[in-house]
Amino acid sequence: MADNEPELGRQMHSRCLVLRGALTLRKWRAFLVACAKAMGMEPAGAAAHWKYPTAGGKGGVGHTLCQPITESFLVIDTWEKFDGAYLFIASCRKFAISRVTETALRFGLDVDDIAAPATLRLGQ
Repeated sequence: MADNEPELGRQMHSRCLVLRGALTLRKWRAFLVACAKAMGMEPAGAAAHWKYPTAGGKGGVGHTLCQPITESFLVIDTWEKFDGAYLFIASCRKFAISRVTETALRFGLDVDDIAAPATLRLGQ
């Protein structure tokens, strides 16, 4: 860890991307792993997965996957009807969003919009 970077858990860096394009569930999983690695981080187990609509018929049509990484998590919410997904990244370590964008392009996805970065801090 760099001298100017606080210890893990003291701050959270986050970004959201809007992605255009359709992938299979297997490819979305692979995309999340590839994003983690592109950010210089490692998956911390398999991604949790929820499919919509739920058994009760709620929630639209798509999938939500949460990929834990050693420095926090990546969540993707896919919307088949709209041919795209929302990717939310939260990490205790700084990361280059350009590496995630490059990964999206390699998977045949377009990055439609990038939300402003946010950093949240615990304590002083």
